[in-house]
Amino acid sequence: MAAITAAQVKALREETGLPMMECKSALVEADGNAQEAKDLLQRKYKGKMEKRAGNVTGEGRVAIAVADDRKSGAIIDVRCESAPVAKTDRFIQLADNIARAVLAQGEVSPSLQSALGLQLVGQNRTVEDDITDTFGLIRENIKLEGVRKVCGGFVCGYVHHDAKTGVLVALDAVPNPESVAIDLCHHVTFTNPMAIHREQIPEPEITKMRSLAREIAESEGKPAQVIEKIVEGKVNAFCAENALMDQEHVKVPKTKVRDVLRGGGVNDVLDIAFLKIGA
Repeated sequence: MAAITAAQVKALREETGLPMMECKSALVEADGNAQEAKDLLQRKYKGKMEKRAGNVTGEGRVAIAVADDRKSGAIIDVRCESAPVAKTDRFIQLADNIARAVLAQGEVSPSLQSALGLQLVGQNRTVEDDITDTFGLIRENIKLEGVRKVCGGFVCGYVHHDAKTGVLVALDAVPNPESVAIDLCHHVTFTNPMAIHREQIPEPEITKMRSLAREIAESEGKPAQVIEKIVEGKVNAFCAENALMDQEHVKVPKTKVRDVLRGGGVNDVLDIAFLKIGA
């Protein structure tokens, strides 16, 4: 049996982030082969993860990564079982690693399964490897819940202070000043619009509002010739509340979002990605 050195144990611990004694035991079992020891650890913890797979993952964090040229960004939602774990340095690092991996790949909307197979930036490990290794430290069920990437002329992102809500917006131009984009992120976090433009609001939602408005107007005994005007008025108000460009900007009262953006040199919002823990 090969002698296991402190340097080998240290190297495996730095690569996996797992406890020193766990790393030493794996190296002993693998007769000093570092890759085999790493594989043993991953199989071991993956099996334990499967046993906890039914545990509720009601906590977690949202993380974002934005490209240096500001033309693309990624946002992810990774869950765990408890709030204290979601605040640990290791879990924060996991979330950041996943966001950077999603940013580095080419798909706009990768599936959760394909995201698990993504290579971590600068590492010979996958997202799934990182989740498994993190489980070995925190011993809680971990689940990747949401993954999005957006692209445009200028991408800006915001994660709320509790890391439970995050947003990415893609604009058609670089805003001047840049605070226009940051304020828009804050606005989207607060209002979570159904769509960017009115015509993008799902038709079933509009139909539901139209039916409800007509039912109320009829129950109030409104004249037949007035009901249609009331219904259309309610639908228009509903769309103004739920289509981003028609909303009143939360930071600029009595001014629509589209007008605030145009004042900053932006004509359109190309995409929005909004993720929230518990949503």
